Amino acid sequence: MERIEKLRKERPLVVCITNDVVKNFTANGMLAAGASPIMSGERSEAEDLMKAASALLVNIGTADKQKYELMDEMMREANNNGVPIVFDPVGYGASDFRVSITDTLLDRHHVSLIKGNAGEMHALSGEESSLRGVDSMEKTDTLEIARAVYRKFGIPSLVTGERDALVTKKNEMIMANGHGLQGRITGSGCLLGALTAGFIGIEGRFDEAAVADAVSYYNICAEAAAGKIRVPAPGSFMTMLIDELYLNEDSLLEEKMVEVY
Repeated sequence: MERIEKLRKERPLVVCITNDVVKNFTANGMLAAGASPIMSGERSEAEDLMKAASALLVNIGTADKQKYELMDEMMREANNNGVPIVFDPVGYGASDFRVSITDTLLDRHHVSLIKGNAGEMHALSGEESSLRGVDSMEKTDTLEIARAVYRKFGIPSLVTGERDALVTKKNEMIMANGHGLQGRITGSGCLLGALTAGFIGIEGRFDEAAVADAVSYYNICAEAAAGKIRVPAPGSFMTMLIDELYLNEDSLLEEKMVEVY
């Protein structure tokens, strides 16, 4: 069964602890693609949810002390039940609090994939001295940054940018689809993290091909969305992106631009 067909048939339940700013966009995008999101804010339901979930997304975008405790409990129960976790260290390095909770959660729990933009992942890697300045990373260094994060944690690492890079134990990949308007709407990366969790969820474990398909499908849908609006602008693009996630099928992945090293 093809990947998108499988996603829509199985409708994986993805528990999302995510950025408050983007919950609506994330939920609508996931539903359009075929996954089944649930947004949780209560620690006491962690045990029940992780018995039913296909995957867990932890995004620290609007984290606070209470949400940290929620994340900690959900990740513990996810590990207890073999539920794969996608971790998105949004804003890592911007404050001591974000650094502290990220470092603690990654130390305490097993994560299937760390996913973030070039700046966040550059900071997370702790290898600033070997990498280029922040202004140049978006275009040139996503693969180098993904390598650095993988070296530090030994966890598959996805770095998003003009070219997205995935580094795993077996392979290194560059995915080159996408459109500039993705960087002009809030929550674009957050939705990608959630969709990636859904694609991993239908496999029941980390699968690099599933991650590559998730990134490629999302980015090609973005290309299609931008091409269908008369005047390319963020508001129209956001709506059309959700439509494209709903309208397209596995055949769209024939257009994916993926290089494996």
